[in-house]
Amino acid sequence: MPVAVLDACVLFQGRVTNLLLHLTEANAFEPIWSDDIHAEWMRNLHARMGIPIDKVEYRRGEKEQAFPEANVPAPATLIATIQGVSKTAAQRKDAHVAATAVIAKATVIVTHNIKDFSPAVLSQYSLGKVRPDAFCVRLLASHEPQVLAGIRMHRASLRQTPMSPTQYIDHLAEDRMGMPGLAHALASLGRAI
Repeated sequence: MPVAVLDACVLFQGRVTNLLLHLTEANAFEPIWSDDIHAEWMRNLHARMGIPIDKVEYRRGEKEQAFPEANVPAPATLIATIQGVSKTAAQRKDAHVAATAVIAKATVIVTHNIKDFSPAVLSQYSLGKVRPDAFCVRLLASHEPQVLAGIRMHRASLRQTPMSPTQYIDHLAEDRMGMPGLAHALASLGRAI
């Protein structure tokens, strides 16, 4: 099963996180994060969206309870080493994410901030970086039964706005989900989701 670090910018997006965690429940991949990653998305969610901190903390607690082995601390020495070879301030700021991936033996960092991860640093540790949509498309290609099971669970979880398979595919392609590649791949499968 692939091991993937979910960056703060991905965990910040509740809809995308919900989809990814349903894929995890279906054994499509193993999620990894750290206290530092949590602190970043929680701080930003509270500051940008005005969500009360107790609700943000509840959301984190639910993730931790559902996936107790996902939280992997990165040693400060490794973070400093990665910062030392990073070229930009953004890369140095996100060195903790790369360090978490190294310690967890992940193969990929799922992020929207592709440029925040130096190709030189990632290649040194045999890591990749990918946006959530492309990650899901790759998972579908390599772990189709698990991804389809996760997709079915995710669609079923949308009780406030039940969707037919076609509506769900359209929903994935919308800007707020940002999964046009996955929507296209699911539509082309021609299978009930």
